[in-house]
Amino acid sequence: MPVLTDQSFELELKKVLESKDSISSLSSSLVEALSSNSRQRKLTAQRFLQLTPEWTLWKRDLEPWLRSLPEWPWPVILNWISHQKLSVTLQEKELIKKSLEKQKQMLCLAKSTSLQSLFVEVEELKVQARSEMRARIQGLRALLFEELQTWKSQRLREQELKVLARLKKKFPQDLDIENEQKVFKENQALEKMQSRMRDQRNHVKSLNLPQEKSELPEGLRSSLQEVGQLHISEFYNLALFCCFVEDWEWALKMVYQAEPSEARDWLEVEIGLKLHRYVDVLQGVTAIEHRWAQSPETFFGTSYIKAQAYYGLGKKEKALEILETLLATRPQFRQAHELIQLWKNPL
Repeated sequence: MPVLTDQSFELELKKVLESKDSISSLSSSLVEALSSNSRQRKLTAQRFLQLTPEWTLWKRDLEPWLRSLPEWPWPVILNWISHQKLSVTLQEKELIKKSLEKQKQMLCLAKSTSLQSLFVEVEELKVQARSEMRARIQGLRALLFEELQTWKSQRLREQELKVLARLKKKFPQDLDIENEQKVFKENQALEKMQSRMRDQRNHVKSLNLPQEKSELPEGLRSSLQEVGQLHISEFYNLALFCCFVEDWEWALKMVYQAEPSEARDWLEVEIGLKLHRYVDVLQGVTAIEHRWAQSPETFFGTSYIKAQAYYGLGKKEKALEILETLLATRPQFRQAHELIQLWKNPL
């Protein structure tokens, strides 16, 4: 038959409802509508089935169509059976169950309230559905946290903020997300503080402090860069060389290009301390704690560096608190003792 438009289909259905003609004549039109790609046309057919009186010849008119489909539209079928209050025999019940199992659509029973009492498997299906939903939610949470850690390690604050917003929207009561938001705000505050400190130093014209850093000649710097580009594995050693001659700016550039490793991450934060880039140091320490948490020395090393960074940002009390916590775990940490004495009794 020719494909009917929505308007003509609705008009035809309306005429049948208003007349006393047999609705079996519409079975082919309904089958075509229920299997069409038009959402409005499909909904029109579903609504018609709900409004019709009991369709006593549904097996003759619709079951052949259902058997011709690779996957039956079970939500439509179950809702229709429920709405028409059709009696289901034991044989029909087993047929429905076997068909649902074959087509892996058993979860449709859990959504059909009127048919739940006919199938004892419904409660188990509900538990399974809830378990699968929880697994999907936890999987989504894990993926978002993984994305968050990626942006944090790359120090891309805008992307990090967007992921935090998505996490907070989907998991508003999650304490881990609240802690991540707190850390993000602290890092933002530290960055703003460092920016203000830099601005203040730039505007103090009366102080002519001597340059403590030394720089390699530009020609030698260029040569080091060329060597590193030819042998990428040498960037770490080149960074060590620049540290030895106290060219910290070029050392930082070399270490940025070095291959990823635990030694490379530690060298980066140590160079950051030399350059007084304390916010960058704190961010680098966070990355180390995330990447190298399995190393037993990570906690002690990161705590020692973190204390120096906070002290450099003017947070003396927090720095001392970190060192005292460190000494409570490792009392023989001599460098930590020396820093505490120096900070409490400055010359």
